[in-house]
Amino acid sequence: ICDPLMGILSDNTRSRWGRRRPYLFAGSILCGITFMFLFRVPGLDGGTLKGVYVGIMYTVASTAFSIYSVPYLTMGSELATTPHQRTVVMSWRQVGLGGGLVLGNVMPLVLVDWGGGGETGYAFMGIVLGLLTGLTMMITFIGTASVPTVERSQAAVPLGDQLRLAARNKPFLVLLAGNFLNLVGSAAAYATLVLFVVYRLEKDFVFTSRIALMTAISVIVTPPLWTMLAKRIGKKATFMCSIVMFIATYLSYLLLGPDDEIATYALSLMMGTFNCGFSLIAFSMLLDTIDFDRRISGLNREGVYSGVWSAMDKTAFAFGALLAGLALQMIGFHESAQGFAPQNPETIRGIGLIFACTPALFATASMIAMTFYRMEAESPRAQ
Repeated sequence: ICDPLMGILSDNTRSRWGRRRPYLFAGSILCGITFMFLFRVPGLDGGTLKGVYVGIMYTVASTAFSIYSVPYLTMGSELATTPHQRTVVMSWRQVGLGGGLVLGNVMPLVLVDWGGGGETGYAFMGIVLGLLTGLTMMITFIGTASVPTVERSQAAVPLGDQLRLAARNKPFLVLLAGNFLNLVGSAAAYATLVLFVVYRLEKDFVFTSRIALMTAISVIVTPPLWTMLAKRIGKKATFMCSIVMFIATYLSYLLLGPDDEIATYALSLMMGTFNCGFSLIAFSMLLDTIDFDRRISGLNREGVYSGVWSAMDKTAFAFGALLAGLALQMIGFHESAQGFAPQNPETIRGIGLIFACTPALFATASMIAMTFYRMEAESPRAQ
């Protein structure tokens, strides 16, 4: 709900800082503060009340992030004017994402230990990472001071007319569907990763962090390769290639056993590489479809598209996790609040199938959807 509304709001903002940067400033402060409170749970009686507090605070924190993230994503379309430049801009975004994943994978456990462990340790971690979050996000606000601003359209167009115009943007609708399907499968895999590691690979929880670290490293290193490939063979072909290899990588996880640690690390590097490929190119193509809308409608409403895109991302991740939970229920998974409960062999095999086959299945559906993507065939004159 918040992301599309935030997109519309930033599109219609007028200020001396431009349309987007006021929200980068406000979002930086709000995200830092809400992150601190998210890990500082008051001494309430019972887990239910604490759960309610965390749920409310997470909603507030997510709203604060929407205030920042939608204008931030939208500014990408204002930083570049050619399709290749948009890929370059998004490649740097991926590098930053990978660096954040590395720090986010290592720092929390260290900070919790420094803070004394337990609730006190997590509260200390929340304060430190909250300050770091606000600081790094504020750097983006400061660093974009010289970015040329794109003012909103002079003509006031009713929201209903805007939506009808957006429906004519066929490349955006196809790309949105393809990205949504891909993320649903990825979310199901993320939701079952720990279970796959513990039950199928028979490793401890720390092993999951090592896998995440391998994935993050590949996200940092490989964006230049995907940028060069997209320039040589085109964005759609690059997207398709990354999806094919992504499918092959996940299906290869079915071949792993407890003794295949090196192979697991290698597949994690590959998974991060191909995940980086389709996500980088998808974001770059998003900017292309926004530019296409600018040409067919004559409106500067980049935030509307970024808001819808961001909202669908969150919906896909929620839906993927829901599917994973329902699948675990169907295979007889035994829950436990006391750690990892023993599972029967059939359930363990089912966990492997959910983890490996769900992302492969939805990625295949994504490829089918993306065959209808025709940016070259669309032109303002044809509309």
